[in-house]
Amino acid sequence: MTVFLTYRNKGAAMSPHRTSLISFLLIAFLLIAGKPAYANEPVGKRLSAGATQSLYVDPEGQLWAWGNVTNGKKKSVKPVKIMDNAKSVSASTGVSYSYAVKKDGTAWAWGDNTFGQIMPNTNSSTAYISRPVKVMDNVRIIESGNATVFAIKNDNTLWGWGAPGRRRGDIIHANSSVPSKVLDNVAMASTSISHTIAVDEDNVFWGWGDNRCPSYPEKRHLPLKVNLDALGGRKITSISNTMGQTFAVTSDGLLWQWGADRRTHRTCLTDNMIRPVHMQGIDHVKAIAPGKDYLLILKKDGTVWSWNWAKSPLRHIPKYRQIPLTGIIEIAAGDHHFLALKKDGTVWAAGANQYGQLGNGSTKYSDVPVKVELPQQMIWHQTAMDLFAEYASVMID
Repeated sequence: MTVFLTYRNKGAAMSPHRTSLISFLLIAFLLIAGKPAYANEPVGKRLSAGATQSLYVDPEGQLWAWGNVTNGKKKSVKPVKIMDNAKSVSASTGVSYSYAVKKDGTAWAWGDNTFGQIMPNTNSSTAYISRPVKVMDNVRIIESGNATVFAIKNDNTLWGWGAPGRRRGDIIHANSSVPSKVLDNVAMASTSISHTIAVDEDNVFWGWGDNRCPSYPEKRHLPLKVNLDALGGRKITSISNTMGQTFAVTSDGLLWQWGADRRTHRTCLTDNMIRPVHMQGIDHVKAIAPGKDYLLILKKDGTVWSWNWAKSPLRHIPKYRQIPLTGIIEIAAGDHHFLALKKDGTVWAAGANQYGQLGNGSTKYSDVPVKVELPQQMIWHQTAMDLFAEYASVMID
């Protein structure tokens, strides 16, 4: 960066006092402008990628969205501001709707409301919600899921609503906009079109939904404890799931999976497939995010890796590919695109882009990560430059 100063009295020399002040201002400006957006890693889910939409909460709590943010009615190839005071976000898969949790613990949603996953769907005017509406209070985190939504409240209770199915945690064969309590003492949860999983505060793993040929089919809508002896008592730090498949990360950085891949999901699961198996070939794992045909992996060193199960069946050791990104602190995987957040506050995206979900001003597919064009970064830097120029001019005069 080059900074030019223009003096009104070219013949006058600056006093040592003014020179020191100008030097101080210049150093302060450079430190502020170059300071990473996240001095510490963000708390909560600040990134989310859905079926065809993308969400991001910046350090100031501004929520930005791009891609299919209007249910296919209009593409937004660059981020547009949705709301202020946001804390975390969750974009749905399959059905296009989004949820956000504000700093005051209120949950807000907008988008497709076919299954009443936002509010009661009684007529054509409530089939699609164009602006965020308040859904719930005292929420810690939201999982939008696929037409079925789950919320962990501040008291660690888990609540579900939306489309019917055993993954919702009940046997009511009707859409429901009224959240019902599913489980107590929940630390984390994840849901997919087939099943829902949760880990409680005591590191006990729970699951319910479609388990393919279960021993007690009439009870598979109820949360059941899952035998995790294979983990050897390791603490679970991250979980995620997709259709017929479950993933978990333990505190020692190991990655585990169980279930069936998409191609064999229609068959019954064998005993071996319902027990966690260590995924070899990858270690020091920090977080995971499954897409429709791939798994995105964030390692503790800030590098990002992908595992494509379509090319590597579960019966073989999976093959991994490093994504050309470093300094990453959070990842999110959509159906066919992914997002990555750097510590400096920049967001990167790759994959499908027919709705502009990469946020780089185009609709062209990109296998290589591209930088999302976030307007607030440019505005912030311009404001810093303007302030510096103003103070420098005052001190020189």
